[in-house]
Amino acid sequence: GPKAFADPAPDGARAGAASPAADDHDALLRRLRELGELHQAGILTDEEFTTAKQAVLRRM
Repeated sequence: GPKAFADPAPDGARAGAASPAADDHDALLRRLRELGELHQAGILTDEEFTTAKQAVLRRM
């Protein structure tokens, strides 16, 4: 069912993934979006956001 797709378990994602690289890429894009939201909410400083964003981009 739909819950299988929402399951964040890495094992399930890895087992069912045709291209793990694409899944990793999607996960990194989600992380960037989360970081942007935290930054906009004032939870992350400009410096923290930039550092975290660069770390995510290096993994892409």
